[in-house]
Amino acid sequence: MTSHPMIRKEFNELVKTYKILIIPIVFIALMITQPITMKMLPDILANSTGLPEGAVIKIPTPSAPEVLSTAISKFSSLGTFVLILIVMGSIAGEKASGVASMVFVKPISRAKYYLAKAITYYTLTMASMLIGMAITAYYTEILFGKLDWTHVWIGTLMYIPNLFLVVTTTLCASSFFSNAVGAGGASLVFNILIFTVPQFLGKFLDMVSPGGLSNAAMMMIQENSTLAQAVITGLPGLAGVFTLNIVFFFMGWYFLERSEI
Repeated sequence: MTSHPMIRKEFNELVKTYKILIIPIVFIALMITQPITMKMLPDILANSTGLPEGAVIKIPTPSAPEVLSTAISKFSSLGTFVLILIVMGSIAGEKASGVASMVFVKPISRAKYYLAKAITYYTLTMASMLIGMAITAYYTEILFGKLDWTHVWIGTLMYIPNLFLVVTTTLCASSFFSNAVGAGGASLVFNILIFTVPQFLGKFLDMVSPGGLSNAAMMMIQENSTLAQAVITGLPGLAGVFTLNIVFFFMGWYFLERSEI
């Protein structure tokens, strides 16, 4: 038996639980608020109270690429939290409810079960990010001016492995823990550490960390680098994030194989 029926089952589950709609909508909402807020900021400050009479606040108008890159920066924290909430019960919740034991009664290996979960959430995450970025970039262009869409898509594709890492680490935690809350808490702590701590531990660790890959993606979107420069800048981070994805993917698989269900 191949893993295709399990993948179909997982996608059907996404449809039944409306996650296939919720995730893209949340991604869009998290990113599109940034260009809207940046556009309204001068008016908000001008109408704010408590300023001395005659005070004048001048805020330089940011370029469209700068606004879009800040949308990515804002998304990094909130988007990670949302992904963890969505994925944390994917395995742990089914173990606790007894669904997983019912699945394994059939001739389905734990490896195929785990792989189907990973493929489903990777696909949903990537599609949601591309949709969210497309809509946000479109409105950013309307509000702030032209964008180089080649830079936008390359920068987005450079950033997506970070989202895959969030999914992978959360699946790993979900395989290890017997409840979704424990899995979500462990994944949240780990991702906060791995995204923030390396920047304080030296240039090399910063470059190969998820934060380094995020910086390279934002540089690409800001059009501060050519494609060749972006590849050179982002390659260490991409290698580091790819390695972490592989390590935690197989750790999660191992935990699932060893767990009592």
